[in-house]
Amino acid sequence: MAVQTVPIRTTLEEQLRKIPLFAGLDDESLRLLTTRFRRRKFGAGAALFHEGDPGQTLYIVLTGSVLIQRVTKDMETVHIAQRNAGDHFGELALFDDLPRSADAETGSACELLLLDRRDLMQFLEAHPPVAWNIIRSLSARIRESSEQAVRSTSLDVLGRLAAFLYDQCATATPDAAKAYTLPRMTNEQIALRINTSRESVNRRLSRLVMMRVIARDGRTIVVTSLQKLRALCSIALP
Repeated sequence: MAVQTVPIRTTLEEQLRKIPLFAGLDDESLRLLTTRFRRRKFGAGAALFHEGDPGQTLYIVLTGSVLIQRVTKDMETVHIAQRNAGDHFGELALFDDLPRSADAETGSACELLLLDRRDLMQFLEAHPPVAWNIIRSLSARIRESSEQAVRSTSLDVLGRLAAFLYDQCATATPDAAKAYTLPRMTNEQIALRINTSRESVNRRLSRLVMMRVIARDGRTIVVTSLQKLRALCSIALP
């Protein structure tokens, strides 16, 4: 007897169902929402908007990652956040009618959904649960910002690097030896995220290798001891 295979559907409606922002929406509401989105693909390093731009669009990441950052008066880039698949960004300017407060740039090749402000507001009026989901998300990000502020003042470079790598493990799957292979990153990219220099990152990564916390293969970092890495997140070593 022939084996019947069921095709795997990857419709936009099914993708939206997996995004926490739209949790609890019924099928009809999801179908309506799909008609209002614009779907765009971007290569790595693409500028999505700049600080001071008018904010008229909500972005949702389907694949890839987006970096949120600011440029200081001294022309130094300060990393604020990274948004990955399932995350949204750009909502603040839609609610307070103020210009964009930061720059957004793709950290890798991305597929994004774009929703105009007018369509979002109309949808929120008809679907209050989504508004509550946005409020919960904003609250979580305030906590995230507070934690980052504590890290930047209480941890040295090694501690901040350990905390960053530990956070990256949350999106990686451990192998049989409980080692986590992280996405490929340059030392410069890591330095941007923890607000230090590329040289400082290189020295601390070498130190983590000597401590048997990580292993390196070119740009690939493998966390071999999650327990040791976690301990370093709360200890500022000399």
